[in-house]
Amino acid sequence: MYYFRWLLGFLHLLVWGSIILVHAIPAPDPVQCNRTICTLSNSYGAWGDRKDCSVKSVVYPTTEEELRSAVAHANKNKLKVKVVSKFSHTIPKLACPSSLGHDSLLISTAKYDSGIEIDSVNLAVTADAGVALRDVIDKVEEAGLSLVAAPYWEGVSVAGMISTGAHGSSWWGKGGAVHDHVIGLSMIVPGNESEGYAKVKQIGAQDQLLNAAKVSLGILGVISKVTISLSLFELL
Repeated sequence: MYYFRWLLGFLHLLVWGSIILVHAIPAPDPVQCNRTICTLSNSYGAWGDRKDCSVKSVVYPTTEEELRSAVAHANKNKLKVKVVSKFSHTIPKLACPSSLGHDSLLISTAKYDSGIEIDSVNLAVTADAGVALRDVIDKVEEAGLSLVAAPYWEGVSVAGMISTGAHGSSWWGKGGAVHDHVIGLSMIVPGNESEGYAKVKQIGAQDQLLNAAKVSLGILGVISKVTISLSLFELL
């Protein structure tokens, strides 16, 4: 037993008579800034066109109000805006707002990742946009519940996961796509001056906009919170 625990703690490779210890480390922030401009990369290290994605500035909201304020700022100043998650797990340049970057704003949800609320009565979980899938899974399992579907990579954010149609298997019930089980969300959309240039729109299960808002690739607004239906946890 001790031997197997040791193997789980360290991965060792025997190469030319030497032991190399390999340690896992978190991926770096996909957004890197200098004094003049910021550059967005993805978790693969290169975009399909092999060109950089440059943006003028990036903001890191931590609350829904800060997220709304960022959208309001972009709307008021006519900036191109896109949202990126903590690891930018995307191959296409979906999160790149502009090729030049001089009139663009990037909103990162890397720090908007603390809110996870379980509704055990109605079998649902509501999470902030930047919460990682692994954190949601851990939280709902603590309550004796489980997600019905999930993609294989647990580092995706909740909003990014549904916006891009992430999925697992498709053999049961509604299907393996996570957005099949989304029953509500909050989306921040542009507003007029009297509304502070941006407002939070609540979209429920019966709202006709829900299907469009779920897999929207960020073109309808900025997703703030997502509510996903759960199932009872069962050991097979």
